[in-house]
Amino acid sequence: MSEYQEASKTLFTQKSENISFHREDIEHGSYHLTDQHIGAIQAAFLSNRPLLVRGDPGLGKSQLAYAIASILDWGVVKAVVQYNTSVEGLLYDVDHIERLHFANLRTQSKQNLSVNRFLKPGKIWQAIAPNSLDKLAAEVDGDIKPPHEKGGTVLLIDEIDKADSSLPNALLDVLDTGEISCPYINFPIKASQEQHPYMVVVTSNEERLLPMAFIRRCAILDLTLDNKEQLIAIYNAHQSNDEKLAELSDDIVKQVADFIFEQRKHAKDYKPGTSEFLDTLRALSQFAEKERAMKLKTLKQHLITKTQQRN
Repeated sequence: MSEYQEASKTLFTQKSENISFHREDIEHGSYHLTDQHIGAIQAAFLSNRPLLVRGDPGLGKSQLAYAIASILDWGVVKAVVQYNTSVEGLLYDVDHIERLHFANLRTQSKQNLSVNRFLKPGKIWQAIAPNSLDKLAAEVDGDIKPPHEKGGTVLLIDEIDKADSSLPNALLDVLDTGEISCPYINFPIKASQEQHPYMVVVTSNEERLLPMAFIRRCAILDLTLDNKEQLIAIYNAHQSNDEKLAELSDDIVKQVADFIFEQRKHAKDYKPGTSEFLDTLRALSQFAEKERAMKLKTLKQHLITKTQQRN
């Protein structure tokens, strides 16, 4: 059994259990993995499918990719999707402006103005086929390096629902086959899980429906905030590595969690979540204990009670 297969077996087929851990490469230092998280990670990893993580903002969808990478000691390549993001831009890009600049110098040979010399590997190329980057560097005589030096990669395609529906459909073939077609080079770009294992995590705030063809090819993790116990567990994961947060009393943490859920129950548009919960606790931790109950009355008006627009 290869080292990659052994790592897969050890890390993703063990008995699921709640995990809270701390690593410096995770934003804010901590992440709380539940059975639901671990089950979804196992399903995606072992079936070699992207993990589509859906849910409201602030539930840790993007951070899950960093948590997975932290457990595996892999690197993260993050592609942030915008309304105008194209599949070509995620795969590779050609710097036409730089090429035009060199052409205007009139001192460059036709060979030096070849399109491939101005080819920039996109996030997907960097993540799934970093072993081909040295071939590109040799072909264009350039300095093109892998995005990190880790043994594997978690590719995070963040907020895919911002893009037109044509983007996820266009990604299907690449994510299925691990092959990237580029007309400007003479060598294949193909992922190899044996040489460089990777996992794809895609997030969606569900602002736009994703194509069913894309849904069919993903493992799904739907994140919801159902009870205040979830918030308390998240707080416990963070406070273990934050001295200021650890100073907060159980009562004040419970008050903030209660108010979060009270607002979620009555909110007409924007529902506060884990971001508002942790922001409020961090702000409260800066005050003396005897001041916190009074300060909470003010802070919650500015950090928790939010609307998309004024009435």
